[in-house]
Amino acid sequence: MKKELLIASALVGSVGLAGVAEAASMSFSGHQRVGVAGSDSNATATAIKASSIQSFLAASVSETTDSGIKISSGFTFVNEGTHATNASGLTLTFTDGSSLDLVNAGNASGSHDIAPPSGGGELGITYLSANSAPGGVDFATSSDGVGFEYHSAADAMGVTGLKFGVSASFNEEATAATTAAYDTGYGVGVTYVTTAGDTSVTVGAGYSGADYVGTSLTKDEAGGHVGISAVTGDLTVAAAYGSGDTVSGGTTLTQNDREATEFGAKYVSGDMTFSVGYLSSSSTDEVYGTAGASDEDSKTQTSASIDYVIASGVTGTLGYMDQEYTNEGTVTTASSGSSWYIGANISF
Repeated sequence: MKKELLIASALVGSVGLAGVAEAASMSFSGHQRVGVAGSDSNATATAIKASSIQSFLAASVSETTDSGIKISSGFTFVNEGTHATNASGLTLTFTDGSSLDLVNAGNASGSHDIAPPSGGGELGITYLSANSAPGGVDFATSSDGVGFEYHSAADAMGVTGLKFGVSASFNEEATAATTAAYDTGYGVGVTYVTTAGDTSVTVGAGYSGADYVGTSLTKDEAGGHVGISAVTGDLTVAAAYGSGDTVSGGTTLTQNDREATEFGAKYVSGDMTFSVGYLSSSSTDEVYGTAGASDEDSKTQTSASIDYVIASGVTGTLGYMDQEYTNEGTVTTASSGSSWYIGANISF
């Protein structure tokens, strides 16, 4: 209860500060992505292609107090072509550059992951929900809506290039049930940027843990990731790795032992950007309370794309992906094969 009161005090104190304008500033951003996507699975079904139209529209609101603290939030109108009302929490940005997210704050571990380049566009054959292999290295980043995330300012603690984050969230009213419920959790993350000759090097790492309540559960969430990115002129090369345990609820009640590896590269030449990426991930999933002894689920993806800036805010994309999906050690041909995309993205 004390934790919730501290968060509530921060909220009341932030919105009650004197000097805030009666009407906050609002801005909009989004994109319209229009193209054609095709796929050819390794199953007996024929290759397919169809139009692909993805829309996104979001609003952000903010205002700055007389003391210099910026208060901001936002919400989404449309996401990937469907109506959405996803709202973010409250963010306080302080005069030293640090910030504090309150309510739906997220997880500091996920905020500091390295995301290697990969092929762009609406690529991929749909994976079946039974496969628990992750789609990236930052899979152990659960949180609850009641919580906070602190982001340090740049050059934290006097160290040039260092930033860090700390988060915690609380759902202490969770009760034991057949389906596991999130109880409490935390996350830490760090990013360090330095130079080596003409190369800018970024290292990111994070760790997260969470307690779950479940009648048969014998595992909680605990996992971390580390990655590195190097930029030399117009060339970017990056790699990342993540490993840990997670808990799945809803219709798939499993406790999972997961890992993932990503590599990628990107090269910019004038108005063109060439990107390639590779993902290999695996997971051993068992019903609650069972030791990990089953065959692995796995995902392997290789992707590439070419982006061309047609005009300000308008980018054309040609992309390709090859993927293989394994469930309990057996390749699922309907979710394995190749896909392609050609289209344009208009952003604002």
